[in-house]
Amino acid sequence: MLNLLRNKFDRLLTKKEIIIIAVIVVPLMIGIVVLFTGKRRLETIAFVTEQTEYIPQDSRYNIKPVKERPKDSELILGKYTFVVEESGNGYKVSTLKNKAEQKAIESLFQYGFIPEGYKSEDEIFNERGTGTNILGFLLMIILMQGVALTTFYPEDRSIKSFRRILASPVSEKTYILSQAIFTYLVLYIPSFIAIAAVNILFGVNIGFDFGNLAILLAVLVFLATAFAIFMASVMDRNINLITSAVSMITCVLAGSFITIGEGNKVFYFICGMLPQKAYMTLIHEIEMGRSYGSMTGQIIYIFIWSIAFWIMGIFISKSRMKRGIY
Repeated sequence: MLNLLRNKFDRLLTKKEIIIIAVIVVPLMIGIVVLFTGKRRLETIAFVTEQTEYIPQDSRYNIKPVKERPKDSELILGKYTFVVEESGNGYKVSTLKNKAEQKAIESLFQYGFIPEGYKSEDEIFNERGTGTNILGFLLMIILMQGVALTTFYPEDRSIKSFRRILASPVSEKTYILSQAIFTYLVLYIPSFIAIAAVNILFGVNIGFDFGNLAILLAVLVFLATAFAIFMASVMDRNINLITSAVSMITCVLAGSFITIGEGNKVFYFICGMLPQKAYMTLIHEIEMGRSYGSMTGQIIYIFIWSIAFWIMGIFISKSRMKRGIY
C-alpha cells in the first residue's frame, strides 16, 4: 500500500497537468466561488414575445424578452428560472419550481403583481445560509475534479501497468484503495486551504467555523472520491467529459444552485434520492445549528452511496480483469 502511494506521489511530480489542477485550478475555482457566492443574484425570466411594450417589473427578477423559446436545457442548467409564453388571453409559465411559484409568475404577468407572502429564489437563497450556498456550489466542482485527480487509474490500464501490478501480491482492492487515498488527499488538502485562505485573507464569511468546515468537506470529498473511482472503473474514454455532465445535472437536480419544487411528485422523489440532496440537507441543518447526531440519517445515506460506488468500482475492475480487458 505505502509503495503504491509513494509511486503515485512520485509520478505526480512528472504530471504538470495534475499539479496545475490540484494546486491552481481547484483552489482558484473555490476561491472565486467563496468570494462571489454571497453576492446578490436575480432570477432571470425569459419572456417569449415579439413586442416590448408590456414587460412587468419586479425588483426580484431580471425579465429578458426573447423572440424564441429557450431550450429546456437552459432551464435545467439555471440560465433561466422561468420561461413565460403568451397563451391566448393569459400566459404559460414553464419552470422546474413548484406550482405555487409558477402561479406567482403567472400573476406577475397577468395582473402586474406578485401575491403577498411569496418569496423569490433570491430571498430563499439568502435564507439558506452563506455556508450552504458556498458548499452547494463546491459540491459540483469537487465531484467533477475528483475524476481529474484519478487519472493514474485509467492511465495504468491503458499502458497495461495495471495487470502487471496485480501480478504482484497486490489485489484490486489494495490498488483502488491506494488510488482513492491519493485522490482524497490531493483533493481535500488544497480545497480546505483555499477556503480557509479566502476567509483569513479577505475576511469573507464562509458560514462555518473551521472545525465544521473540515468535517463537512471531508464528507463531500469522500463521496467525490468514491464517485471518481466508480466512473473511472466504468468508463474507458471521455471520463472527464461524461463525469462533468453527470455531476452538473445531478447537482442542479439536487438543489445545489436552485430549489427544485414538488410539482411533479415522481420527479421530486427521484431528485430526493440523489446523495447530493442528502448532503445539501446536511450542510444546511448544520449551519442552522443542528447537531451531527440529529443528522445521522443523511450522513449514513451519503456513506451508503459512497460505499456502493466503491464496491461497484472494485467489482467492475475485477470482472474486466478476469475477461482480459485490462
